[in-house]
Amino acid sequence: MLRLTLAQMRRSVGRLAAAGLAIAVGTAFVAATLLAGALIRDTTYRTVTASLADADVVLRPADQVLDPAAVARIAELDAVEAADGVTHLYGQVRAGGMLDAANLTPVASTASLDAYRVLDGVAPARSGEVALTAASAQRLDVGIGDTVRAEWSRWEPPAAGSPDEEGSWSSAGADLTVTGVLVDPPALSGSGSTALVARADVEGWLTQQDPSTALTYDSVLVDVADGADPAAVADEIAGVAPSTVVRSALQEAEHQTAELTGDTQTLTYLVLGFAAIAMFVAGLVIANTFQVLVAQRTHALALLRCVGATKAQVHRSVLLEAVLLGAVAGVVGLLAGLALGQGALWFVGRADLGLEVATTITVTPAVIAVPVLTGAVVTVLAALAPARAATRVRPVAALRPASAPGLVRGGGRLRFWLAAVLIVGGAVLLAGAVALAVTAKVETSLGIFLAVGILGGIVSFAGVMVGAVFLVPGAVRVLGRALGAATGERRRPTVALATVNATRNPRRTSATASALLIGVGLVTMMATGAAGARSSLGATLDAEFPVDLAAEADSTGAGAELTAAQLDAITSTEGVDLAVAIPTAQVDLHGAEVVSSQLTVVAPADLAAVVRAPRLWAGLSDDVVLIGDLLAGMLEVQDGDELTIAGSSAGSAGTTSASVVVVPDAGWIVVVTPATAAQATETAVTQVWARLSGEDPAGTVQAVRGALAEATTGAGAVPFVTGAAAEREAYEQVIDTLLSIVIGLLGVAVVIALIGVANTLSLSVIERRREHALLRATGMTRGQLRALLAVEGVLIAVVGAAVGGLLGLLYGWAGTAVILGGTGELVLAVPWDALGAVAVVAVVAGLVASVLPARSAVRTPPVAALAAE
Repeated sequence: MLRLTLAQMRRSVGRLAAAGLAIAVGTAFVAATLLAGALIRDTTYRTVTASLADADVVLRPADQVLDPAAVARIAELDAVEAADGVTHLYGQVRAGGMLDAANLTPVASTASLDAYRVLDGVAPARSGEVALTAASAQRLDVGIGDTVRAEWSRWEPPAAGSPDEEGSWSSAGADLTVTGVLVDPPALSGSGSTALVARADVEGWLTQQDPSTALTYDSVLVDVADGADPAAVADEIAGVAPSTVVRSALQEAEHQTAELTGDTQTLTYLVLGFAAIAMFVAGLVIANTFQVLVAQRTHALALLRCVGATKAQVHRSVLLEAVLLGAVAGVVGLLAGLALGQGALWFVGRADLGLEVATTITVTPAVIAVPVLTGAVVTVLAALAPARAATRVRPVAALRPASAPGLVRGGGRLRFWLAAVLIVGGAVLLAGAVALAVTAKVETSLGIFLAVGILGGIVSFAGVMVGAVFLVPGAVRVLGRALGAATGERRRPTVALATVNATRNPRRTSATASALLIGVGLVTMMATGAAGARSSLGATLDAEFPVDLAAEADSTGAGAELTAAQLDAITSTEGVDLAVAIPTAQVDLHGAEVVSSQLTVVAPADLAAVVRAPRLWAGLSDDVVLIGDLLAGMLEVQDGDELTIAGSSAGSAGTTSASVVVVPDAGWIVVVTPATAAQATETAVTQVWARLSGEDPAGTVQAVRGALAEATTGAGAVPFVTGAAAEREAYEQVIDTLLSIVIGLLGVAVVIALIGVANTLSLSVIERRREHALLRATGMTRGQLRALLAVEGVLIAVVGAAVGGLLGLLYGWAGTAVILGGTGELVLAVPWDALGAVAVVAVVAGLVASVLPARSAVRTPPVAALAAE
């Protein structure tokens, strides 16, 4: 049977190529995912290794801190060449009106412990010098010999003898001379660019930052003397630095890589879940493909039965063909995945990301075995039902002349009631999870609600898949009648005949539409969830961050107000539509307890013009105080209560009362009108609230920061800039990026499903070969036959996409309600762009999928097709 099987495969290369393409796409997906996981781990390991320089031993604190005394004890060991404590001071570097976030990092004591490469100039050798990364130097527009100012926050404790006073944070800084430019970035580092500074400077600044806290190190890098055994030295170090974690550099690199790639392993498994969806869809396509093959070989199989072949031999022949197809397609998919991985590696290596990236992919046994075995197993499982169908062919009956296929029975009563129970039960679970999440408002129960919702979604979707044999044909008939009514008299018979043909085999039609339904449904669900998250997030940000941008002086109160130059810098920045100067003051609020808070003063008209959600702040007027919900809870006040406001600054201690209006989701803010504030305290303009135009808000925020830095002269601190515009854009970028990635992953399943539409139309051509010939003989033109198959393909594709889109919309709304219903304002959005794209893709896909089957149908002469076989 092997020779016969190979001969049959050679005769069916075209049909097998379609099935092989489906499985190859899925296996390439699996291979590329596994390669991506290996690449992430390898890149992380290389980058971690670079951050450790040439250290032999690494110490990290456990029960005992690592302080300068511990480093000194380690350095005194005979087998230790050098030991450096690793620490950073997070701050910023300012030059010429520009700012850049910076990690102020000590220079290594020896070259072996230096993880940074100097691109130009030299590393700092004495106090008052700095080396910046190339990117930071470019952003600040400075070079070697220029002067920059390093700034950081410093804690000012209360004055001695003043127990009632509180400490405060202030700004500190130092002027530094640029001596070198570093390769950027040389290794893993925290947020901000690395700025190398003399160790004495950094450690002195850290000590001054909080005098009440002793200097400690994040880790200690140790260079072992030549000829010494690092393992023995590590044991010796553990003796002088007990209760610390001592590892070799190799062990430390492995440990950090495991920690840093823990989430990426989860990501790999998540992406493999999408690959499983693609392989499931490929299985549906392969099952239909083997139905095509079995239908095409009915007479050949019957002849084999007549000359002595047993049912088992026929069964094994079909499965053997599936194994060979799956293995070959799996190898092709593996090679495609490897090529894709190497191409991605080539792209990353030339993207100048500053990472230690390998030049070639790492091919492990799992990368080779998993895709190939997956392809073979999925193909065999999908071929089981067609193989059983091949054994049920009666030899004598199959040798009769072929006739037009009759209507195939759909599902039975058991299937119908099972589908109904699953759909209703799942819908009840899903609706219950939504209702509880929206009404309970208990965030701690989110996990329970989410689990119930997911279970309901799975159960109801299983019901849809079981009942697709009833749902899809019915939807095709409805769509066919609507399309027939919308077309002219000449095309109406073609549409009617295509509708009958599409519903003649309900099981195959529903399986084909279900493959597309799965991909489209998941894409729509993710798009709906993303749109809902974006809208809900916008509503939440409008409440928590009432303005697009807020600039605030370094501290509040008289003497710390914004200068006229700083105010002008904000209002004159391009992209700022409106800027309102906001006076503030420190006051005491007398509720259930006395709470010291910052009082924000703004006129009602200015407030309505600058905030994004005026309805939340509409209650402001004289003798009214708007209070955020969290502060209201601490004070134990609610709407309508009287709240006493007392000035707490020296020389401005007045008192007034105001009626409370609680603002939901507004946190700790306190807002009054200028008239109300004047009765309690003096104020100073320490803030500016601004409304942005909406065009590149992140760029506008950066421009405001640069303008404020340029307008800040002398030793004054640059005002702090925050607001919802940049955060909203950042969140939306994250949502859009994740959505693009997910849709790209699910797009693989959609592509495979479209291959299935083409296969179903091919089977239609094979089954109705004589029927098409009869239509041609009675006057149907080639163009009309092509239109017949095109309409059939469009009907199946549109129904699959429409049902999938509707389900995706409902599941997306339900998921959004469950996840966000108890955490803030819930907004259910419709992703019209995604739905429109799905509709266009469905119509185009149905037309494209009909091209090859229609070509085959019109090329067969009517006389040859009508001849007895």
